[in-house]
Amino acid sequence: MPHCRERRRIRAQRVHEPESAIAARSEALRPFLGGSREERSARLRSLLRAERRAARRGQAYDPLRHAALARLMAEIGGTGAGK
Repeated sequence: MPHCRERRRIRAQRVHEPESAIAARSEALRPFLGGSREERSARLRSLLRAERRAARRGQAYDPLRHAALARLMAEIGGTGAGK
């Protein structure tokens, strides 16, 4: 009798909704960005570059943090993309 391998499905489960998780992460990062708009913008650009480098390398990339940083950049009037 031939042995049949059963295909197992990988199932994922979310503990939090993405929108609320991004909002919470944004609020947690906000105090560390600086006081002035220019200071916040420079810090966010630096952090976004670091996240993009991590994504390219496949090491220590946190998509939730990336989304939160991009949201904060959009709030201060930057695009967060392509900088």
